[in-house]
Amino acid sequence: MAVPVVAVVVVAVVAIIAGVALGLIRGTTPVAPATVEVPTIALETTAPVSNDTTGSDVMVEVPDVIGKPLEDASTLLTLAGFTVTRVATPAGESATGTVLAQNPNAGSILQRGDQVTLTYAEAASTIASSTANDPDAKAATTAFVVCIDPGHQDKANNNLEPIGPGSATKKAKVTGGATGAVTHQPEHDLVLSVSLKLKAKLEAQGVKVVMTRMTSAVDISNSQRAAVANSAGADLFIRVHADGSTNGDVRGLSTLYPKGNAWVNPISAESLKAATAIHAAVLATTGAPDRGVVPRADMSGFNYAKVPSVIVECGFLSNPVEDRLLATASYQDKLAAGMTRGIMGYLRGK
Repeated sequence: MAVPVVAVVVVAVVAIIAGVALGLIRGTTPVAPATVEVPTIALETTAPVSNDTTGSDVMVEVPDVIGKPLEDASTLLTLAGFTVTRVATPAGESATGTVLAQNPNAGSILQRGDQVTLTYAEAASTIASSTANDPDAKAATTAFVVCIDPGHQDKANNNLEPIGPGSATKKAKVTGGATGAVTHQPEHDLVLSVSLKLKAKLEAQGVKVVMTRMTSAVDISNSQRAAVANSAGADLFIRVHADGSTNGDVRGLSTLYPKGNAWVNPISAESLKAATAIHAAVLATTGAPDRGVVPRADMSGFNYAKVPSVIVECGFLSNPVEDRLLATASYQDKLAAGMTRGIMGYLRGK
């Protein structure tokens, strides 16, 4: 039977109206979900970046701030999202108020909010004002002052610096040091351990101790280390090292002192006195083979020093026997005890 055209049109219109009405009642038209879901997705993907400026998931490279004024360095690190800790050390003549070392080193990749420690050269006026009304602090400044320099650091800095003030001859700012033949202990860690033991023993004797570093994660050149001792007005600058050789049979202990150029002439005689006293005392406490008291004119750490200076070479990490010995706490304690005895003998005889 033929259906009239008018009837078909009426049925179609009724169907459309019914569909729209049903959609309005349920609120589920095809367009509506898209307009609701899209902004929700956008918010979820952008929130961590726009709202979380210190989020632990954001990685940032540590900038190089060594040599910068402390406030500038702190501001730069803070803007990068790091937490800044400051550690003061006496200033060198040309380094007052500047950053001498940073930990971690420049180029390290850290999370925002991680800590960066700045070792800075404290201005003399700051030191003076902090002790002006403190009798105990005044008394401490009249005691003997010893600057201890644990040699090397965890990463060598092979950039060059003059071997002495104004020299055209240059050497690496600081080398990486030797490594144990058997234990694989790095020199920078060994000598830091010995130096901290020495620090404790000297402080027990009433000596004021200034350290050039308290961690291996620093970048401090040999000239900067000497500047720390100079600024502290140290009665003695003792540098703690270990030896290495291509000949694994070589062993023994030596003590070095500056001699042989115009830079060190003013401190050479006193340095020899200190080296002689310390060397004899360390040999007595350790029983190490004696390699003598040795003059040196080619060492930046000596050539920039203005105070009596020595280096104790504690033994050969390249020798398996001494390497194992140097790794023990008991032998390190003997080294520190001998150094303390020699240092106190020298200081009290001045």
